[in-house]
Amino acid sequence: MSLTNRDSGHLRHRRRQQATLVDLTPLIDIVFQLLIFFLLTATFQESSSLDVDLARAKNQQKTQKTEAVIVSISALGAFEVDQILVDPGALESYLCAESNTGKRTLHIRADKNSKHEDLVMAMDLAKTCGFESLGILHQN
Repeated sequence: MSLTNRDSGHLRHRRRQQATLVDLTPLIDIVFQLLIFFLLTATFQESSSLDVDLARAKNQQKTQKTEAVIVSISALGAFEVDQILVDPGALESYLCAESNTGKRTLHIRADKNSKHEDLVMAMDLAKTCGFESLGILHQN
């Protein structure tokens, strides 16, 4: 056996050992950055939701009776709060006044032909005025 054959065999063995080393530092950095990104975005999504309890037509269970403000929306876009006709421009001030009296629940009863925009406006005003619970009433 010659000296060159011995050296070339030794170098091959040395190259195999060097090829198996992998630096994981960049991978760990990227995983931590992704983890931080997802934690930050999940926090923002959670704080911007409004809890809405939708009533089910097939379920006949009775809920607890709580003192609630009832907003009715007609097919023509007229608003009625606790059986008092209210101008749409004054709806926010009226709902905020009701919220300040201690009532924390708002129920919306909308005509099936009413505009979706009117329903969304009433829900947005409920959130603005500080109502904690929102329900949509229906016919059985």
